[in-house]
Amino acid sequence: MPSMATGGPGMTRNSSEFDLGSRLAALRAVRGLSQGTASRLAGLSPAYLSRIETGRVHPTFATVLRILDALRADVEDLRAADRARPPSAATCPITSQGRCLLETIRTESEVARAEGREVYTMREVQILRDLATYMRTASAERVRAVEMLLQELLRR
Repeated sequence: MPSMATGGPGMTRNSSEFDLGSRLAALRAVRGLSQGTASRLAGLSPAYLSRIETGRVHPTFATVLRILDALRADVEDLRAADRARPPSAATCPITSQGRCLLETIRTESEVARAEGREVYTMREVQILRDLATYMRTASAERVRAVEMLLQELLRR
């Protein structure tokens, strides 16, 4: 069991508190967004988001939800954020013009969203793949159960 001095994943140093700021930063990085982009999507100033991520400011729950919405994430993603850190920016593939390839892709998805085109996160794509795999092997009763569940979800 980690000591309180060192803390475990998601724990602040010398505290047993959930380290919200570092988890938000990790989740933002996993999503491939800069602080500037994430703050703009959340309707926050980049400086304010920076202070949240470094733990100097403790946001309201409503602000956390705005950030999660901007990251196209949910509370479960936030809970798991410390286990899903991305490779460092130094390993980002570079385009022929010297830009980080991930930044180029991210920009394209933001343009698509702004134009109203469909854009799916990696998590959404994985869920759809998992569902397709399940549906290929499921019994008729289970397929009907999934169908009923989806109908109920779409009604809400």
